[in-house]
Amino acid sequence: MTRIAELPELPELPKFALSFAFATDSSPKSPNLFFIMDPLWLLLLMPTAALGGWIMAKREHRNAVRVKKLPDAYFKGLSFVLNEQPDKALQVFLEMVEVDDETVEIHLALGNLFRRQGEVERATRIHQNLAARTDLGRELRLHALFELAQDYFKAGLFDRAENVFQDLRRVAEHRESACRFLLQIYDQEKEWHNAIHIAEELSEFSDLDLSPSLAQYYCELAEQAIAEGRNGRAEHFLESAFRHDPHCIRAVIQSGRVASMRGRHKKAIAVWRGLADSAPDALGEVVDHVANSYAALNDREGYRAFLKTALERSPDLRIIVAMVDLVRQADDAQTAQALLLKLVRKYPSLEGVSALLKSRAGGNRPQREKKDFSVLADLLAQVVGDGREYRCHSCGFNSGALHWQCPGCKRWGSIEKRTILLEPPREAV
Repeated sequence: MTRIAELPELPELPKFALSFAFATDSSPKSPNLFFIMDPLWLLLLMPTAALGGWIMAKREHRNAVRVKKLPDAYFKGLSFVLNEQPDKALQVFLEMVEVDDETVEIHLALGNLFRRQGEVERATRIHQNLAARTDLGRELRLHALFELAQDYFKAGLFDRAENVFQDLRRVAEHRESACRFLLQIYDQEKEWHNAIHIAEELSEFSDLDLSPSLAQYYCELAEQAIAEGRNGRAEHFLESAFRHDPHCIRAVIQSGRVASMRGRHKKAIAVWRGLADSAPDALGEVVDHVANSYAALNDREGYRAFLKTALERSPDLRIIVAMVDLVRQADDAQTAQALLLKLVRKYPSLEGVSALLKSRAGGNRPQREKKDFSVLADLLAQVVGDGREYRCHSCGFNSGALHWQCPGCKRWGSIEKRTILLEPPREAV
């Protein structure tokens, strides 16, 4: 095989032509190689090579000029940042952006960094400076406005943030992000009608499933209507809640409450009884309401049957106490205490033991014995509180009361009642 070095000597070629020649097959039969060797073709290619070289040189020169612009101001400001002198750094960067559009994106990143570090005021100054410029391109100015709105949001200036996000909501490339922030604002500000409007809009063009949140927003409106005595309006809101989330526990509980307030106790009881299948852990939340409705119907046996079924589904201490109180009213204190002991043995928990000790502290007992049981009950109560423990299955937030929205992660319907049963003693099994 003939090597390139053995071919007849060629005149010096431009780099472009040489790179093309050596990229071809080195075989002497290769038509591409002879194509390069033809002087006529060389004359045609040389202007093309010269043009390519001129373009490359122009690009390198422009990059070199750009690099020369950055060190004097950019690296000076960066030095202040590294030396923990943010005020001086901020002043340098603000002066730099006034004379050089090439540094706009650097300023946007710097402002974002300030906000992440909690320096919201400095971030706001940078983004306000950028947003106020009329010579910025559309994309960069919208970016600056979006960052500025986030600064306002982080600072708790919700009115200002809302105004900017409402403007950005009309821009296609920022619509979804702006709506997400608006939903957080209306949620925190408890503006439920606005929250519903934005959530429904966001559901139309995003993959987010906001049905559970929408149901909770309507439940909030129903709660307000109940407080105002407008039960008919509350029912209207609850219908909307069920339309978005047919299994919303809160809406079920509220529906029973509204029915009982309107004197429809049988309907209310039927609604609450449904929790035994759909959400047994929520039965303890309605046991007092159920007691009132059965009392209004003068149906003690129906109430006893309800409690028996509820206790089979959920060993909630509130159900146990309700059952013991019912027995105490129907029979006597001694029978009630015996039942409490039996239920605590069957469903052993610290809360149950605490309730048992409190019951033993009363009745016909020697004063010294009552005092001892009372002390033990108080000590245990300090450990277990009121016997209620709720936990968010999303972030793990613990609480002694039910919150429909987690105070930790702000998720709706994520907090559940926890009942921790102890291992019963062998002789009690």
